[in-house]
Amino acid sequence: MRFGSRPAEAPGFVVRREQARLLDAVFSEAAPRTVLTGAAGSGKSQLATAVAARCEAEGWPLVAWIGAESRGALVSGLFGLGRRLGVDGERQHSPEDSARRCLEALAAAERADRLIVLDNFDGPDDLTDLIPRGEGLRVLATTRRTDWDQTRLAHIRVGGFEREQSIGMLLDRTNQTDRKTADAIAEALGDLPLAVSQAAATIKRGRYGLADYLKQLKKGSPKSRRHRPRGDHPAAIGVALRLDFQSALKRIGSWSPRQAMITRYNLGILALLAASGIPRRWMEGADEGSSDAREALNALIESSVCRLSEDGAKVMLHRLQIQAIHEDWENDPVQRRRTEREAVGLLNVADFFYIQKSQGEVRLREVLDLVDQLRAVAEQNYSKNLFANPRIGDAITAVLQCAMELGIPQTSLLLSGAVERLGDALGSDHPEVVLRARTNLAHTYRDAERLAEAIDLFERVLADSTRGLGPDHPRTLAARDALAGVYRETGELDRAIPLYERGLADRLRILGADNPDTLRSRNNLAYVYQTAGRLDQAIDLFTQNLAEHERILGPDHALTLSALKNLANACQEAGRLDEATSLFERVLADSIRILGPDNPSTLISRNNLAGAYQALRRINKAIPLFQQNLTDSTRVLGSDHHDTVVFRNNLANAYAIAGKIDRAIPLFEQILNDNEQSLGPGHPHTLASRESLADAYREAGRLEAAIDLFAKNLTYHEQAFDPDNPNTLASRSNLAGTYKSAGKLDQAIELFERILVDRERVLGADHPDTLTSRSNLAGAYQEAGRIDEAIPLFERVLTDFECSLGPANPLTLAARNNLAGAYLKSGKLDQALLLFKQVLTDREQSLGTMHPLTIISRGNLAGAYGDAGELGLAADMFEQTLVDSQRILGPNHPHTLTSRNNLASTCLAMGRFDRAIDLFEQNLAESQIVLGPDHPHAIASRGNLAAAHRDAGRLDEAIGLFERTLADCERVLGPSHPQTELFRNKLAAAYWAAERPEDAKTLLGPLPDIDGTGADPTGD
Repeated sequence: MRFGSRPAEAPGFVVRREQARLLDAVFSEAAPRTVLTGAAGSGKSQLATAVAARCEAEGWPLVAWIGAESRGALVSGLFGLGRRLGVDGERQHSPEDSARRCLEALAAAERADRLIVLDNFDGPDDLTDLIPRGEGLRVLATTRRTDWDQTRLAHIRVGGFEREQSIGMLLDRTNQTDRKTADAIAEALGDLPLAVSQAAATIKRGRYGLADYLKQLKKGSPKSRRHRPRGDHPAAIGVALRLDFQSALKRIGSWSPRQAMITRYNLGILALLAASGIPRRWMEGADEGSSDAREALNALIESSVCRLSEDGAKVMLHRLQIQAIHEDWENDPVQRRRTEREAVGLLNVADFFYIQKSQGEVRLREVLDLVDQLRAVAEQNYSKNLFANPRIGDAITAVLQCAMELGIPQTSLLLSGAVERLGDALGSDHPEVVLRARTNLAHTYRDAERLAEAIDLFERVLADSTRGLGPDHPRTLAARDALAGVYRETGELDRAIPLYERGLADRLRILGADNPDTLRSRNNLAYVYQTAGRLDQAIDLFTQNLAEHERILGPDHALTLSALKNLANACQEAGRLDEATSLFERVLADSIRILGPDNPSTLISRNNLAGAYQALRRINKAIPLFQQNLTDSTRVLGSDHHDTVVFRNNLANAYAIAGKIDRAIPLFEQILNDNEQSLGPGHPHTLASRESLADAYREAGRLEAAIDLFAKNLTYHEQAFDPDNPNTLASRSNLAGTYKSAGKLDQAIELFERILVDRERVLGADHPDTLTSRSNLAGAYQEAGRIDEAIPLFERVLTDFECSLGPANPLTLAARNNLAGAYLKSGKLDQALLLFKQVLTDREQSLGTMHPLTIISRGNLAGAYGDAGELGLAADMFEQTLVDSQRILGPNHPHTLTSRNNLASTCLAMGRFDRAIDLFEQNLAESQIVLGPDHPHAIASRGNLAAAHRDAGRLDEAIGLFERTLADCERVLGPSHPQTELFRNKLAAAYWAAERPEDAKTLLGPLPDIDGTGADPTGD
C-alpha cells in the first residue's frame, strides 16, 4: 500500500553525507524510530523521500507519507491511513479516536518491513500518543526543532551542503567557471541546499553572471534583512528565494503576459492554502481550465519554484518560499488582499465545480481534499486572514453538508477548528454565515453519534440565532427543531417536547397552516409524542397532518405518501394492527402507482406491509411479500446493498417465525458470511447476524453450533465493550439460555446468577432487564429441579412487573404464566389453575381469542386441568387449541406440533390409545419435515410415540422406537443430556416389562422409577 503525497525526488539529487547513516538506521539496523533534524531547506524531506523510494522499489507492503506540521494534520493523516487499511471506526469516535484505531491496527499487524514518514512535525507535544509502532515498522520523522526527547530515537542531524557540493552545483547547472564567486554565493547562502539549488536555477533562467547574481544578493532589501527565515538563516536566503520566483514570473511573462498573470495567481494560492500541497487538478482549472492555465502551471513546475508530489496529484511550494512570498506582500498589501480573495474563491470553486458535479469515489476524493485544505488553513497562522472573508464560511458549510451526505461525519469533525476560526474572525458582523457553519458542524456531531457535543453546539446556535436574528427568524426556528431532535435522540423527551410544541405554535402563527415547514413541524411533534408513548396524541397529529398534506399537496405527492407511512407506523406501534395494515396496504398501492414497482421507497413500503402482516400473525401473507422484496431488491439494488441485506434478514426471520427453520438458516448463514467479509467479524451488524444465526441453530436443535456462535459473540462483545455494557450482558444471557436448552444447567445457572448480580448493580433491581434476568434464573432453577428456589424468584418478578408495568402488560402476563408453570411443577394445582385462567382471560381481552399467545395460554390451562385429573375438560381444550393453531399458524408450525403433542398425551392418559398413537405418528412425521430428524423435539416425538405403544401393550414396537430414540439422543445431544437420561430409563423399563432383564441391566442396573409422557404445557 502506498499512502500520502510525498515530494518527488529533486532532479540532480545530491548525495548527502548524512545519507549513509540514515540508510543504515532504516535498512540495516531496522531502527523503529529515526528523526531527521535540521534547518528549513536543509533537505530533510528529500532524504526521507529517497528512503521511501527505496522502500517502494524493494516492495515493502506499506509506505506511507503523513504531513505532521500540526497535531491536527497528523491526526488527519492517521485517520486517512486507517481508512485505507480498512480500520472500521465507530461513528461516535472522534478523529483522534479513529487515529488511535489506526495505530492499534498497525501494532497488531504481522511482522513486515513497513515505513511511515512523519514529515515536518513542529513540536514534540504534537506526537504525544500518536507515534506508530509495530513489528518491522520504521517511523522516520523530520523536524526543524531540536527541543525534543531524544531517548529511544535514532537522531540524525542534517546540515547544509559541503562547500564543494555547493560550488559544484552552482557551476555545473549554470555552465560557468568562476569558482571564487560561486564560493562567495555559497557562503552568503550558508550552503543551504534549497537556497543553493534555487540560486542556480535563477542564474540559469535569468542568464546572470555569477558576479551579477552575487551583487543582487548583497543588495537585498531592508525588509528581508529584518525578517529572517525561521532558524536564523542568513538574510540573503530570503533574497535568493524572492529572486527565484520573480525571475520565473519575468521569464513566463516574456512569452505570455496572460500566463504570467496566472502564474502569479498560482504562487499566491500556493502561499496561502495548505503548505502540504494543493490538488493539481484545482490549479489546472484556473482560467476556466484553459490551455494557458495548464501551460502556466507546467512552466512554474519546470522552473523548480514549486514541485509536484511523487504521484503527480499535488503541487507544493517549500515553506521557505512561502515565507519569501509573504515578505514580498508586506510591500504590496493590495496584492495580498487580492490573493486572499482568490484563495477563498478557489475553495468555493472546489466545492461547486469539483464536488457538486461529481459522484461516487471521485466526489469522496474531492470532499476529503477540501476538508484537508480548510483544516490546514485554519491551523496556519499566515492563512488566518482568509477567515475574514464570509465566502470561506460558504465553503465550510457546503463541505460539511457533502460529508454528511457521503456518510463520513468523522472526517468532517476535522473542521471543528475551522468553524471556530470562522466565528472568531467574523464575530457578529455576519451572523448567518457563522450560524450556518456551526449548524452543519452540530449536525455532523449528531451524525457521528457524539450527541453531547451536538447538544452543546445546537444550544449555542439557538442562543446566537435568537439574539442575532430574532426569535421568529426561520433559522432560529430551525435551530430550535434541531436541538429538540438531539434531545429526542438522547431520550431527553421532557426537554424535546416543549421545543417541538413551541416550534409548531410559532410556525402556525408566523407561516400559517399551509406552509410546508408547518407540516414538517407537526410531523416532528407527532413523532416525539410517539417516542414518548403518547400514542393517542401522536396518531391525532399524524392524522391531521395526512389530511393537510392531501389538501395542500394532493394525494400523489411524495410528502403525502410519507405522512401516510408515519400514520401507519404509529397505529402499528399502538397495537391498532388492523388499521395499520390497511394503511400499509394503501401505502404500497400508492407507491407502486406513483413511484413505480422498482423504486427503493416502494420496496420499503412492501417490507412494511409484510411486517404488519407478520405482527398480525398472518405469516402466510407476509412471507410472499418478503420473498418478492428480496428478489426485486437484489435485481434493482444488488445483492450487497444495505436494503437488500435488511430484506434478506427479514425474510429469514419470517421463515423462522413460521417454523420453516430449514429455509431460514441458509439465509442467516449468507448474511453472516457477507457481513464478516465486508464489515469484519466484530462489527455490530456482524454481531447481530451471528446472533440471529445462533438463534436459528438453537431453534433447529443444533445446540452445539449455537453455543459456539453465542460464545464467539460474547468474546467480541467483551473485547469491544466493558463487562457491564448492556450489549455484553445481553450476549452473556443468550449463551446462558442456550446452555439451558442444551441441558448444561450448571453452566447456565452460573451465567444467569452472574448476569443477575451485574444487572442489579448496573441497572438497579427494578429495571425490566434485571427482572428478565431474575426470571431466566428462576427458569433455570426450575429446569434443574430446584423448584423451591425458582418459585420465590418467579413470585418476585411478577410482583415487580405488576408494580412497574401494570397487571395487563405483556411482560406481566408472561411473568404470571411462568409462575403458574412453576406452581404446576411443584404440585400447587389450585394456584396454577388460578393464574393460568387469569392469563387466558387477560390475553383474550387484550389480544383477542385467536392471537397465538392466547392460543398458547389456552393450551397451558388445558395442561393444568390434565394434571388436576380433569382429563375430559383438558382433552376438549386441547382439541380446540389444535384446531385454532392449525387455522391461525398452519399445520406445520412448531406451536401446532406442541398442541398436537399435548392432545396426544392427554388421550394416552385417558386410555384412548389408538387416537394417541395416530396423533403421535402425525407429529413425528411433521416434526421430521419441519424441524429435521435430528431436532430434539423430533427425537422426543419418536420417544412419545414409543411410550404410547408401550402403554397400549405393544412392547416390541415400543422397544424399537425407544432404541432408535436413545441412539439419536446420544448422537445429537450427548450421553449425559437430561433427555438422553430420560429415554435411557424408559428403554430400560421397557426391557424389564418385556422380560429382557439383561438388556435392562446393561443400560441401568435395577429397575428405575419412570414417569409417563404427560402433557407439555408451553411457556411464553
